[in-house]
Amino acid sequence: MTWPDGVLGRALAAVYLIAFPVTYAGVVWILIRQRTADEPMGGVAPILFVAGGLTIVALSIVLRRRVPERANRLTKNMTGDARAYHRLALGLELRGAWRTLTGRGASTSSRGSN
Repeated sequence: MTWPDGVLGRALAAVYLIAFPVTYAGVVWILIRQRTADEPMGGVAPILFVAGGLTIVALSIVLRRRVPERANRLTKNMTGDARAYHRLALGLELRGAWRTLTGRGASTSSRGSN
């Protein structure tokens, strides 16, 4: 994925680098609460999960035109925002976002376009 240049790219990368761990921290917290017999859907955990997930969805819509078009048998029928969502939700763009935020290297992911 190609991140936007300048301040916009750094801002979107920062939002993604915050939203990704928040989403998975919410999932882990919910699972821990289920395991300890607490009420799993009460408290802050679901709020973290939903907020992080919605942020990733919003980012995928904003960045949908910057996703590589390379299609394989799994992604050939996906739209740009669906491909962007999968790349963002799976963490495939963490390295590229970090490089964009810190200004190191190109604004594309170093893993290539999967």
